[in-house]
Amino acid sequence: MARRSRRADSGYTILVVDDQDDTTQSVRTLLEHEGHRVQTASSGSEALEVLQQHDVHVIIVDYFMPRMTGAELVERIRLVDPYVQIILQTGYAGEHPPRTLLAALDIQGYHDKTDGPERLLLWVDVALKAHRMITELRERERVQSEIVANCSHEFRTPLNIIGGYAELIRGGDFGPMPATAEAPLAAISDATRNLLELVTDFLGYARIEAGVTHAVASEIDVAALAAELQRLAKVLLDDKPVRFAVDLARAPAALTTDPMKLRTILRNLIGNAAKFTAAGDILLTITTEPDATRFEVRDTGCGIRREDLPVIFEPFRQADGSMSRRYGGIGLGLALARKMARLLGGDLAVESTVGVGSTFVFRLPSARAAAPTVAGSGPAKVASSGGA
Repeated sequence: MARRSRRADSGYTILVVDDQDDTTQSVRTLLEHEGHRVQTASSGSEALEVLQQHDVHVIIVDYFMPRMTGAELVERIRLVDPYVQIILQTGYAGEHPPRTLLAALDIQGYHDKTDGPERLLLWVDVALKAHRMITELRERERVQSEIVANCSHEFRTPLNIIGGYAELIRGGDFGPMPATAEAPLAAISDATRNLLELVTDFLGYARIEAGVTHAVASEIDVAALAAELQRLAKVLLDDKPVRFAVDLARAPAALTTDPMKLRTILRNLIGNAAKFTAAGDILLTITTEPDATRFEVRDTGCGIRREDLPVIFEPFRQADGSMSRRYGGIGLGLALARKMARLLGGDLAVESTVGVGSTFVFRLPSARAAAPTVAGSGPAKVASSGGA
């Protein structure tokens, strides 16, 4: 079939990865005639370097390559870019059927080199159409997240004013207060604080989704952080027979990370434990590990069914619909905590047994921690009673 004349610049960049130079050059010529910008790589490692330097929309990967196979390269690419469209290409038929590879690998197309150039162009057109759809959806999500973030930000000022005036009145700043006014004002303060925390979580989650949140590191005194979390737990557990403790026996004296994001993660984990623990204990353990600082929140709450564990980190989800009615909340705290944990380079995991309790673990990798505090004969703990 005669080739068409060269088209105008399409605006798209395609990366061709193949260890056979003649194949690379023929595919380059084919794609450049379609108006696409083309980058090439002869190995998986070279392809990863190109991805770091260029904005690539579609990748055509040879399946059989030395040192790093096409399948291995696809896995590495997905760690860098989960959205780029990938077409797997091979000249060797039979080892793995196309549908098997499409199901097993995170790819969007499969091209047999014996099918000819027109079939490859068809796969490229399909990949570019998918790219445009994904780009539009991501942009829509970004705009929506920005709207939520802006609205949440505007809510915070009036809530702070309401809560501030309520506390001033309760403190006697405006003169003697009737005894009958204490309970309503306390209710206003509690409701305002709860709503402000909810709005703050909305704002944090929306900013992460919009891609406008970045980690800003500074040093944190671990003992001061523990005391701050103790005060938070005292408020959350004021009317419950639940004991909160912080174990610093193997904790660093200080660590370097984003203080606000770390506090948000721990605040939400402690708040979650307080919500679902009717009696017993909640223990926060901070431990120095060889390559990380480990934060563990263990409770004696109601626990989570095994089948519900995959959904608890999804936004606006709780283990089942009845939990939001029984315990309140909208299911955003754990989703935000995991988002921020990953933003700090770590992750959030959970183990749970129904009727026994749950343990949430956040590992902050490569934290520049100071030497561990010196422990006495027993664990160094700061504890507060929530009514026990």
